[in-house]
Amino acid sequence: MIEVVRPALTGGRIKDLALNTRLVLHGARAEAIAPVVEQIFGMLDDLDSVGLGETPPSFSFRANWK
Repeated sequence: MIEVVRPALTGGRIKDLALNTRLVLHGARAEAIAPVVEQIFGMLDDLDSVGLGETPPSFSFRANWK
């Protein structure tokens, strides 16, 4: 598993991210959503612990489209 270390998300950093995606985000709102974005990134990091494997083939799948 890859250990990801991100700098803390501040209002200024959130504004920069929004600017990169062409979203208008004012200072007070950026400060307000910074903890929420931090939680979202934390949930995304938790997905790294899920072991993904090969998807087994579906033998019941019929490829004739009638």
